[in-house]
Amino acid sequence: MTKQYILSSKEASLYNQAMLGGKAYNLAWLSRYKFQVPDWFVLTTEAFDLQVQSDKTDTWIQAQLAELNQDNQQRNAHSIRQRITKNELHADLIKALEKKLATIEDWQTEYFAVRSSVVGEDAEGASFAGQMDSFLFQKGLSAIADSVLKVFASAFNERALAYRLNKGMTLTNSRVAVIIQKMVAGQVSGVMFTAHPVTGSYKHALISACYGAGEGIVSGICNTDEYTISLENKTIKQKISEKDIQLVLDTQAGKGIIQSNVKEQLKNQSCLKEEEIKTLAQRGEQIAAYKGAPQDIEWTLKNGKFSILQTRPITSLPAPAKPIGETVVWDNSNIQESYSGVTTPLTFSFASRAYALVYAQTMRILGLSDKVIKEYQQTLDNLLGLIKGRVYYNINNWYRGLSLLPSFKTNKADMEKMMGLQDSVDFVQDRKLTFWEKIKKLPNNLQAVFNLLTRFRKIDHLVAEFQAMFQYEYKRIDRQKLHTLEMAELIALTHQLNEGLLKKWTTPIINDFYVMMKNGKVHRWLEKLKIDNPSLLLNNLLSGEAGIESTEPTKMLLRLCEVIRQKPALIKLFAEIPDEQLLAAVQVTDADFYQQCLVYIELYGDRVIGELKLESISLRQDSSFMFACLKNFLQRADLTPENLAKNEQQLRANAEQEISERINNTLGKRKRKAFFRELQKLRQAIKHRENMRLARTRLFGLYRDIYREIGRQLAFYNRLTEADDIFYLTVTDLETYMEGRCVQANLKALANTRKAEFAAYQQEDLPHHFSTIGPVYHHNRYKGKITETMMTENHLTGIGCYPGIVEQSIKLILSPDDELSLEGQILCTVRTDPGWTPLFPTAGGILVERGSTLSHSAVVARELGIPAIVGIPGLTKILKNGEMVRMDGARGIIERIDSEQTLSLE
Repeated sequence: MTKQYILSSKEASLYNQAMLGGKAYNLAWLSRYKFQVPDWFVLTTEAFDLQVQSDKTDTWIQAQLAELNQDNQQRNAHSIRQRITKNELHADLIKALEKKLATIEDWQTEYFAVRSSVVGEDAEGASFAGQMDSFLFQKGLSAIADSVLKVFASAFNERALAYRLNKGMTLTNSRVAVIIQKMVAGQVSGVMFTAHPVTGSYKHALISACYGAGEGIVSGICNTDEYTISLENKTIKQKISEKDIQLVLDTQAGKGIIQSNVKEQLKNQSCLKEEEIKTLAQRGEQIAAYKGAPQDIEWTLKNGKFSILQTRPITSLPAPAKPIGETVVWDNSNIQESYSGVTTPLTFSFASRAYALVYAQTMRILGLSDKVIKEYQQTLDNLLGLIKGRVYYNINNWYRGLSLLPSFKTNKADMEKMMGLQDSVDFVQDRKLTFWEKIKKLPNNLQAVFNLLTRFRKIDHLVAEFQAMFQYEYKRIDRQKLHTLEMAELIALTHQLNEGLLKKWTTPIINDFYVMMKNGKVHRWLEKLKIDNPSLLLNNLLSGEAGIESTEPTKMLLRLCEVIRQKPALIKLFAEIPDEQLLAAVQVTDADFYQQCLVYIELYGDRVIGELKLESISLRQDSSFMFACLKNFLQRADLTPENLAKNEQQLRANAEQEISERINNTLGKRKRKAFFRELQKLRQAIKHRENMRLARTRLFGLYRDIYREIGRQLAFYNRLTEADDIFYLTVTDLETYMEGRCVQANLKALANTRKAEFAAYQQEDLPHHFSTIGPVYHHNRYKGKITETMMTENHLTGIGCYPGIVEQSIKLILSPDDELSLEGQILCTVRTDPGWTPLFPTAGGILVERGSTLSHSAVVARELGIPAIVGIPGLTKILKNGEMVRMDGARGIIERIDSEQTLSLE
C-alpha cells in the first residue's frame, strides 16, 4: 500500500485521527462543513514515521521515553529534540512538500503557518493547548521544511511530555502530523469558548481578542479584551484592557513574529465591534451545534472577514456558578435518629420504598383519589434522599405533601418543630391561591380534613386495632425456620410483610400528624402566656407519662440487675467475663437467669443502636450490648424503676402547678381546663408514638433477619463474597435478580463496587442541613452554614429538654463499638435512636448534637429524669472525650470548665 505523506484538505477528510492527528482532523471537519478556513494541507503521521525510522531514531526515542520520569524529563526531552532536529527533512518528504507547494499560486512569496497536529491532541479528554510549538509567517521551501522538523521535535518538548504524564497518557508511540496553512495576517485574533470557561455556563460564550496574531493570547504576551455574550438574547458584557503590544510579522527577518507597539489611539479601544462579536458568536454556535459539544475555537479577523484557524472540544469546565434546576433543601435533624451515619444501599432502598408505600396509603385513608395520589407519586418516591451514604429528608417534597392540607403556614411551622429543623425553609411560601384555585382545591382539602379529624377523634381505638393487627402479622413468621427456606420463599416473605403490615402502617402516620399539630397548639398556648422558656416548660409537662413502652427495655434490664445482685456467682461472672462471652457463661452458670436473658432478647433484641438500619447487629446476633448495659447499671444501686418514676412525677407536678397558676391569673379557670385537655391529648399521642415505634423496631428486625438469610445463601453459593455484602445491594437488585430483569447479574462485583464507595463515605463529614440546585449529584458540594461558637463566653448552647445542673467529664460515644461504660459521666453523641435508651440511666447527663424537643432522646431523658440538651451545633467536633463541662439542662447551656480548650469550629 502506497504511503500517504501529504494530503490536501479535501483528501484529509477521508482519513482518521491516527493519520492526521487531532488538529488536522478537526480542520478537515471544518473544511468539509464549508466554514471559512484558510487553505491548508497536512504532512501525515506516516511522514513522521518515515523521518524517525530512516536512521532508527524511533527505536532510540522509545527507549528514552520508556525510562522517563519527573526527574529526568527535562534532560530526556532535550536529547530527543536534538536528535530529531540535527537531521535534515527526509528527501522524500522534501520532494513531496515541494510538489504540494507548487500547486499553490505564488507559493514562493506566500507566508504559511506551520502547526503541530499530534495524535490525541484536541480530543475530548486532552486539548494539548499551548504544549507544542507553532511557526508563523514562514516563506519558502527551506524555511517551511525547517519548521516541519521543529514541529516534529516539539511533540517531545518538556511541556508536552509533562502534559502526557499528568494526564496519564501513554508516552510511547507518540506520533505527530504537521499542518501547513496559508498565513492570514489578521488585524485582530483570538479565542472563543462557546461555553463560559469561568462561570461554567452553557448559555454564554466568552471571546478573548487581541491585536495581531493569536499567538499573543496563547503565549500570554498580549493583553486581551474579553466579551461575554448571552447565546439566548445576544446581550454582551465587555471588559476592555489596555493593549500595549501585538505580535506581527518580523519584516526585518522576513519571517516569524515579533512584538510591536499598538497604536496609541487603539490601545484602549475595543478590538471588536458589536456586530463582529455577534457574528463570531453565531459562527461559534454553528460549530458547536454541528459538533454536538462546546468548542474552543481559534480565529482571526482581516478586513472585516473572520477565518477559523482551528476548533477543539472544551476539555474542562467549572461547575456552573448559577446552575439551572430546582433548589432542594435537605435536612436530617430528625431522620438521623433512625438512620445515623453512613447507611447502606439495602437499608436506604427499603426505607425509601416503605415511605412511599405508607404515605400513599395514608393519602387514601384521608380520602384523596387515586388520580391525586398518582400526581404526587414522584413526591412520594422522593421523600428521602441518599447523599454520600447519609439519609436526608427532601424538605421540598414534605412541604408538597403538607400543602394538601389547609393552613399550610401553621402546619409548616409545626412540622419544622417536630422535625427539629434549625434552619427554616423560607423560599417555600404559603402561596396565595386565586379564587378558582381555592374552589378547585376545596373538595380535596375538606375531605382530607374531615377524614383526618375523624381519625384524630378515634386515635385510641385505631392504635389498639393497629397493635392487634401488628401482633397477628408479626407472629405469622417463625424466625427460627428462616434458614430452612429458599431464596424465593424468603423474598415472598418480604412481600407478605409489605402487604400485611407496611401498606397498613397508616395509624402511626396519622398519629404523627396528631403529635405535630397538638405539639404546635400547646406550644402556641405557652407563647401566648408569655412563658420565658416555653420549650423547657413543655418538656417538664410531658415528663412522667406512665406506660411508654420505649422505657420498658431499660426497666427490664434494671430488674435483671436486681437478680444479679442477689447471686454472688453472677456478680463474680459479670466482673470477670467480657461482654461478648457472657451469654455463654451465663448459660452454663445459671439456667434460670439465662432464660430471663433469652426472654429479654426475644422481646427487645431488635432494640439496638441503629435499630432501623438493616445492617445493624441486633442482640439476636450479638448480645454484647445488653451485657454492657447491665454492667453499667450494676454500678448504680440507686437505679430502680421506682426511683426514676418518683423523680419524673415531681418534675411534672411542679410544671403543672406553674402553668395552672399562670393561666388562672391571666386567662381564667375555664381556659385552664381547655389547656390541660390539649396537653393530655399531646401526652397520649406521644405515648402512642413511642409504643408504635417499638412495633416498627420489631418489624425492621424481622426484615433484617430475612435479608441476612438471603445474604447467607447468596454467599454460600458464591454469588456474594460474604453474607453481609447483601447490604450493598438494593431491594430492586434482589427482586430483579429473582425475576430475570437484572441489568447486572454479577451481584458479587456490584456489591464489591458499592462497598468500596460507601467505605470512602465514612471518611467524610456532611452537614445536617444544606441545599442543592439541579441534578443532586452533579455540581453540588453539600455545604451547610458554618456555625461559629463565641470564644468570649466559652459555652455551647442547644435545646434544654430536662432540667438539672451536672458537672462531669464527657464520654464521647459514637457507635456500639465504642467503650460503653459511663459511670455517671455525661453521654455525648451526634444522634440517638431508641436503641440508645439502655445507656441513659447510668449517664450523669445527655448531650446530643442533633434532635429536637420531640426527639426520642428528649422523650426518654424526660421519662428517666436525666438532664439533657439536644440540638447543639458542632458538639462532637468541639468537645473532647474526657473534657470537664458543666451542663444546665434547663437553660440548654454547656460551659467548658477547662478554659484553655478552644471552641473554634473548623
